[in-house]
Amino acid sequence: MRKAILALIDFFHPPFRKYISQHNFRYLATGGGTLLLGILTYYFAYFYIFKTQEVNLWLIVVERETACLFTDYAVVIPTSFILNKYLIFTQSELKGRVQLFRFINLQLINILANYVLLKFLLELLKDFPTLSLLSRVIVSVLMALFSYLYQHYFTFGVKKFGKKNNTS
Repeated sequence: MRKAILALIDFFHPPFRKYISQHNFRYLATGGGTLLLGILTYYFAYFYIFKTQEVNLWLIVVERETACLFTDYAVVIPTSFILNKYLIFTQSELKGRVQLFRFINLQLINILANYVLLKFLLELLKDFPTLSLLSRVIVSVLMALFSYLYQHYFTFGVKKFGKKNNTS
């Protein structure tokens, strides 16, 4: 399955080979796929699962949009972790539970940062509706870059061997 998914992604890489490495292209492709999955999950939840404005989630009552967002995260976060662990960052020697803990930390940071940055930009640009939409794109790009660096160097980090400290 892994080889088939990577072969499919790699099939589209050649036109971009001059501009982006295969590893980064794979990361963008899987990230774009999970973004699309999230949008489709949200849409499906909004129109087919939650049909009332207020949704009772056992202990709390939330707005329909919030319930859809919870559903989106419940599908996308595990999918994203699996894709990153088994397709993108396969060289990591960290235990799976450590990677999962770090990945969930990243997702919590992303959720909070997305909310804060988007709220800030929307308040700043409230008189310019077209730019407000652009702010969502800006926040998404910033969070994608942050997520890649966080995952590359921390969540799925690989120890660097071979360099010795030769101080005399």
